[in-house]
Amino acid sequence: MQTIQRRVHISGRRVMAAAGVLAMTMMATAASAEQAKKAASTGKSHISIMLMKPTAPKAGENQFDVMVKDAGGKPVTDADVSVLFVMPAMPAMKMPEMRNEVKLTSAGGGTYTGTGQVTMAGTWTVTVSVKQGGKEIGQKKLTLTAK
Repeated sequence: MQTIQRRVHISGRRVMAAAGVLAMTMMATAASAEQAKKAASTGKSHISIMLMKPTAPKAGENQFDVMVKDAGGKPVTDADVSVLFVMPAMPAMKMPEMRNEVKLTSAGGGTYTGTGQVTMAGTWTVTVSVKQGGKEIGQKKLTLTAK
C-alpha cells in the first residue's frame, strides 16, 4: 500500500511539473504574440542597423557609415539616418552633458554616410536612429570609446 501511495505521490509531482511547464509555455507564446501585435500596431518593423564606421572612433572628425536592412535583408534606401553621441555629465569634473548629432545621407544600397565630430576622448552612448516619413522605424543603441 505504501508503495502505491509513493507512486501516486511521485506521479502527482510529475503531473504538476508538466502542468507548470505547459502554463509557462502558453504565457511565453501569448507574450510574444502580444509583442508582435504591438509592433504591428505601432507600425514599427524589424530592421537591421549596423554601424560600419568608425570601428575605433577618435576625438575629432570621424567618417560614419551605417548599413540599414529591412526584415527580409533588403537594403532600406529611403530613410533619414542619424547618429547621436551622448556623454553623461560629470559633476565631479564640472563637465555638463555633451551631445552631438550627425545626420547621414544615403550613399545607395542601404548605406548612409557622413562626417561628424566626436568632441572628446572617452566613453559615449551612441544611438543610431532610422526614420521614414518622419516616423522612427528603428533604433540601435551602443557604447563606443573614443581615443
